[in-house]
Amino acid sequence: MEVSSKEELFALTEYKKIEEIQKLEKNLNKLQYTPILMALILFGTALFLIWIGVDVLSPIHFIPIATAIGVVGFANVERTNLLKRLFELKYGK
Repeated sequence: MEVSSKEELFALTEYKKIEEIQKLEKNLNKLQYTPILMALILFGTALFLIWIGVDVLSPIHFIPIATAIGVVGFANVERTNLLKRLFELKYGK
């Protein structure tokens, strides 16, 4: 793509900035479902354990809980990084 004037260069820069903002907002919207999804998975796991008749929890049953904590924590860190980048793009540094 040829840029022949300062106005075109400015418009192209703004266009790319808007595209990146939309991409970041899309990723943020995806990440908002992570905590509720993990809660539903843990609830489903608990119901399954009750259904099969497990009445005493062993240490192996805490693996899904630890995994859920890790996944939600990572999603929150990723969300914070995306928000920082989004604010930098929208409002400058």
